[in-house]
Amino acid sequence: MKLVRVITFMAAAGICLGVAPSFAQQKASLRFGTVGIGSAWYNYGAGIADLVKPKLPAGSAIDVLPKAGGVGNIKLLQSGEIELGLSFAVTSSEGCGGFGTFKEKQTRLRGVLGGLDIYYVGTFVTKKSGITSWDEIAAGKNKFHLLTTRPGGTGEQAVRQVLSLLGSSKEDVAKKGGQIEATTRSGAAETIKDGQADGWAHIVTKGHPGATQIVTINDMIMLPLPDKVIKGMVEKYGWAPAEVPANTFKGQTAPVKTVKAASNLLVRADLPDSVVYTITKTIIENAGRLPKIHAALGDFDPKMAADPGLNGNCPMHPGAVKYYKEAGLMK
Repeated sequence: MKLVRVITFMAAAGICLGVAPSFAQQKASLRFGTVGIGSAWYNYGAGIADLVKPKLPAGSAIDVLPKAGGVGNIKLLQSGEIELGLSFAVTSSEGCGGFGTFKEKQTRLRGVLGGLDIYYVGTFVTKKSGITSWDEIAAGKNKFHLLTTRPGGTGEQAVRQVLSLLGSSKEDVAKKGGQIEATTRSGAAETIKDGQADGWAHIVTKGHPGATQIVTINDMIMLPLPDKVIKGMVEKYGWAPAEVPANTFKGQTAPVKTVKAASNLLVRADLPDSVVYTITKTIIENAGRLPKIHAALGDFDPKMAADPGLNGNCPMHPGAVKYYKEAGLMK
């Protein structure tokens, strides 16, 4: 009788007999790195947190942080200061591979899902500035003053890459009378309106809050990237060639040649499998709700979420792999 009671207790507790729960249900406290308030990524983070939190064990919390951009979030994941972070596949590739922006492999990164959206390198200049090309910006023509994001963001990284492919740099532009200034996105539109800057360059997607505000209160044009820059961005830095469709932004009546990247979600390697499984499952199975969070998430294709390239060729987290295999999205 004692043996029967022991076996019955073990079965009820799910300890043996093949019915053990696959994951321990412990509450999670997650810090989610995005980028500044008012950005598309911050909206992504808030919306995803609202979807995921109810699916986690009772008492769990997701703190959506208005920092630190595509490069910065990778560094925060590596240092253990956040558990989840948004980045771009091109930036994640550098982080996991230990090249480009990163001098060594960021070994604590794990992929969860990729291809959330399409982001373009966007350059907006005022009509009154007289600037019509990136070559003129690099030459410091008309003492052109270009705003971009702070270091740590992929927008600032892209600007440095464009300048390098034009044989220039921020310092070279300054020597020629121009200025490339890294600043917060929140006040860029007003800074341009007040005549304190002439343009803005960043990574943008359709419906991007910062870009939308800038073109709404200022008379702007969107500059294409030179063909040689596009070639270099693709071959040297891992971007993909693209055209921003006409009328994506106010005043942009024709397609604009540039390069694109896609956002991806990374987590820290030591995040429990159960938590990552839940995050992955919830996002994939609620893909139809994502465009309500932000219009750009309408480009997300769940069938491509586990694609290695869209995840920066980073190692995938076992919790994500478990879900993808169960869902038939990974072999």
